[in-house]
Amino acid sequence: MRHLIVAENFGIRLRPVGLGDSSFIVWLRNLNHVIGKVGDSAIDPADQQEWLEAYFERPGDYYFVIETGCGIPVGTYGLYNISGTSGESGRWIVHPEVPAAIPSILLGFQIAVEQLGLKHLVAHTVSTNHRVLSLNRKLGFQATGGESELQMIDGKPVRLVQFEYHLQNWAKAVRALEPMARVAEENIRSWERNRVSPRPG
Repeated sequence: MRHLIVAENFGIRLRPVGLGDSSFIVWLRNLNHVIGKVGDSAIDPADQQEWLEAYFERPGDYYFVIETGCGIPVGTYGLYNISGTSGESGRWIVHPEVPAAIPSILLGFQIAVEQLGLKHLVAHTVSTNHRVLSLNRKLGFQATGGESELQMIDGKPVRLVQFEYHLQNWAKAVRALEPMARVAEENIRSWERNRVSPRPG
């Protein structure tokens, strides 16, 4: 069942999205570094709740909030368009101050393999989103679709690069990226402590 799918490590957890996350999702998807890099988003929490209500009824779609150990939301991630042992990786957005990208994708892979039984993922990244393009390659995704797919985002046409990932490589990716994820964990915990510590005055 969707609500049972949770993964935790590297100072963060991925847990299923809920209606109460609507305001956070709208805020996150409208940050400057995100606009134009992901599909068009709800403009207010009410619209986001409406989208989520439809999502809850949609099979083969898993949407997660990335949060710190004490529950501060710092991003989102999704596995969707699942058919058999294949699916799509996306909706991957991380708070710009929190180094949770590699930890969150490793947990996403863990869910894909261990809880959903997936063997193959595709991802589509806007061709000008150089940071995520670089991360995809670092993670072991292989570009397969060039820039042939055109999509409208924020009223403008963008080119998408298609990537594929064969999840039999997941354990190898974890071994290669775990040292970076552990460094990220320390930085995430430091950021979290600063957020939850009482402020003077």
